[in-house]
Amino acid sequence: MTGDAATTREYEEIALSSTPDPQLCGSITDPDTLWKMAWECEERPKGSRWLVAKGEKGHLLVPTDRIRGIECPDLVSGAYADKDHNYWQWAWDRADDWFSKPLWGTVGLGVNSATSRSKDQLHIHMSVVVAGVTDDLKRARAAGTVAKDLTHWPYQLTTVHGWDRDKKMLVPESYRVVHTDSVNFNLFAALHDYVINPTGEKMAAQTLIVIGAGGSQKDGYYLLNSRKDLTKPPADPGVGYCDSLLLCK
Repeated sequence: MTGDAATTREYEEIALSSTPDPQLCGSITDPDTLWKMAWECEERPKGSRWLVAKGEKGHLLVPTDRIRGIECPDLVSGAYADKDHNYWQWAWDRADDWFSKPLWGTVGLGVNSATSRSKDQLHIHMSVVVAGVTDDLKRARAAGTVAKDLTHWPYQLTTVHGWDRDKKMLVPESYRVVHTDSVNFNLFAALHDYVINPTGEKMAAQTLIVIGAGGSQKDGYYLLNSRKDLTKPPADPGVGYCDSLLLCK
């Protein structure tokens, strides 16, 4: 580590905080493997509420607070919903630095659904995008199936070819996609307010993915949301995990 980055253990006195909803968000005494692993990291700036941990492929941005995953209501409105907990912006900034020197490819971020993840500590996958995904998104945007604002996010489905980990091949999958100019806002709250509220679905069932829409941040971002069985045959199925589109695990 360099600069003001240091191991989490050095800042143990500020690394943990209680949460208003331990049933959904977790307890600091939980035995989850990733939560315990969070004491060893690749990077943690002094005073931050996050750290970067190394995954099998790519890296993970892990909150230093005990948060099980996307279903935690305090990510939407509560202890972890304010600007001091903007995990997505932090993850993007760090991923851009980790993966763009030299450039690996298009940067992407993702969170798995509660039913599709293997660890019960919130972690944002930071990686690069599966080949062909950005081309699918560009074609969809040109065809008008990518929403231009959050209010239309839940009502249009876009087909993107992702990696099926069971079939070991690229397959068409259904996503709700919206283009945004920034990720400097609470994406968990946006998903809840603009998708969950109008559809009546559960946050725990959702995957949320961010993919750069061009060569720089001025080109904006695609926000992709899906869940298992988002659509039924003959339409393309949905998916509950982000490593269908990201080279990560």
